[in-house]
Amino acid sequence: MRYVVGVDGGGTKTAAAVVGDDLGVIGGAVAGPANSRSVGMESASANIVQAITEALHIADVALGQVAGVFLSIAGFDTDLDLPILQRAIALLDYRGVTFFENDVVGAWAGVTAGEPGVVVIAGTGSTALGMNTHGDLWRVDGWDYILGDHGSGYTIGLQGIQTAMAMLDGRLAPSPLVHALGAAFGVHDAEEMRRLVDRGPFGKFQISGFARHVAKAADAGDPIARDILAQAGRDLAICAGAAIRQLGMTGAEFPLGTIGSVFKAEPWVTDPFLEGIIQIAPHAQFRAPLHPPEVGAAILAQRRLDMGDHGSWTLGTGQRQIKRTLRIANL
Repeated sequence: MRYVVGVDGGGTKTAAAVVGDDLGVIGGAVAGPANSRSVGMESASANIVQAITEALHIADVALGQVAGVFLSIAGFDTDLDLPILQRAIALLDYRGVTFFENDVVGAWAGVTAGEPGVVVIAGTGSTALGMNTHGDLWRVDGWDYILGDHGSGYTIGLQGIQTAMAMLDGRLAPSPLVHALGAAFGVHDAEEMRRLVDRGPFGKFQISGFARHVAKAADAGDPIARDILAQAGRDLAICAGAAIRQLGMTGAEFPLGTIGSVFKAEPWVTDPFLEGIIQIAPHAQFRAPLHPPEVGAAILAQRRLDMGDHGSWTLGTGQRQIKRTLRIANL
């Protein structure tokens, strides 16, 4: 039996799965976040190691029996991010084959089993990845909260907070969203909210966490909250649609899957998202993921071991390259 370890590391948790060459899951474990932009290099690396170590213990598989470790990690986008993953492998003291990719790669493989198709992730951040029948790969967004992440939990949370603040200073008529702000953060007015933010820490996770309160307000009938979520759905459809167009898949049949907490806001996010996709790619086949992202990562590990493809698609050092930007000079 040839064993591999697949890891899906995100902004809230890290999941690891030990998988055999029959693609059966033998053991799995969950640890803390692996996105170094959120928790720092040391914590991210330690959480990756913890998830792998516990998964191997549960599977009763020794590290020396592992043919490959596939790290599919949020925030891994350029060679500047390599030290985090390299540190995790060094802490693990693993000497075998390693694969380093962004977390969208494992998620995409979980939806498509590594075949042509598209995945859209919308949790704290947002991104999409697609592959066509020629093996071309295109990724959209995932630029983090300053440069992008449209339709993400962060964007929803920020819009919800800013809208509630506008209600508190009289720019907008009040709605249940303002009461959600008070309940979520324990404040009674806008000045208390300002002091809360100034005292800190108040950042990405606190803001994105408010997205679930926006969803609850929408469920309670708040039209403003519903508008915020509907815009997120439309933005995520635009995200997926850009990948679909760049890959020439608008007229093709292909699986399309969604992952992340934002898509749990049904129907407020999902209906506008589905409507937007159908307009762009009417033959897209909406599908629940075939496997969790960490198992998708393990599937790619088995396949790429067979192919001898040990490089990084994210960094462009593998047999395939994930493209994600046009050149300004060409526009």
